[in-house]
Amino acid sequence: MRIDQPDEDRGRADDADTPDTPDADAARGSGAANRERAVPAASAVEHAAYRARVDAVFRAHAIDQAYDRVREIERGTVTPAMKRIEAEDPERRLAGLEHSLKGKDRLTEKVDKMVNELGHPLDQAIGLVKDSIRYTFCYPEARYSDGVDADCERLQDAGYRLVDRENSWTAEQYKGINSRWREPESGQLFEVQFHTQPSLDAKEETHGAYEQIRTLPDDDAEVGKLHAYQREVTAKIPTPPGAAGIPDYT
Repeated sequence: MRIDQPDEDRGRADDADTPDTPDADAARGSGAANRERAVPAASAVEHAAYRARVDAVFRAHAIDQAYDRVREIERGTVTPAMKRIEAEDPERRLAGLEHSLKGKDRLTEKVDKMVNELGHPLDQAIGLVKDSIRYTFCYPEARYSDGVDADCERLQDAGYRLVDRENSWTAEQYKGINSRWREPESGQLFEVQFHTQPSLDAKEETHGAYEQIRTLPDDDAEVGKLHAYQREVTAKIPTPPGAAGIPDYT
């Protein structure tokens, strides 16, 4: 009687059937350890740096989009309305109309400060920049007070809502009135300043000092000198009749 020999393949145990041995466990453990050493986990510092890069890219993209929207509102809606209002009184003018849209670099700087120092979410910070669009009316001194009242009425009649108005004619370092308005359809804020020619000239003359003060710590020795310079220039501005009595609005 012949006894068939088992097939060669059937005589071998499958890998799955092979019992674990200490040597096998060690080999697998050694391989896993090698892989972990080859691709180390990111450190907390690396993760933070990566998050900062991602946030910066996201913020830049959001600001680009917001700036495009603001520019469209300025060019298509607010500036044409301001020109129509200007045409209603030829005895005063819009000054510096070519600068009605704030530069993107300055807008980015303001947004970064609101996010990093004041803790505002990015979308709110962009909307909180009150002067991304800005205008300046310049009046003869004798007609200043009546002109401000008339133009505020014209702005309201055009559908714009007064958000706030600050009268600085009694201040030592800046003379004029600054106001903020809201465009009804988009909700976009914009600024309107009211000046005489002397107050506008002084504002432009001291603008460099203002920019320096903005970038220096409050206790810097140079800040006191710059404030003194602003007071010296501002003290020479005559106050138009009735200007100090124009009320604030909050």
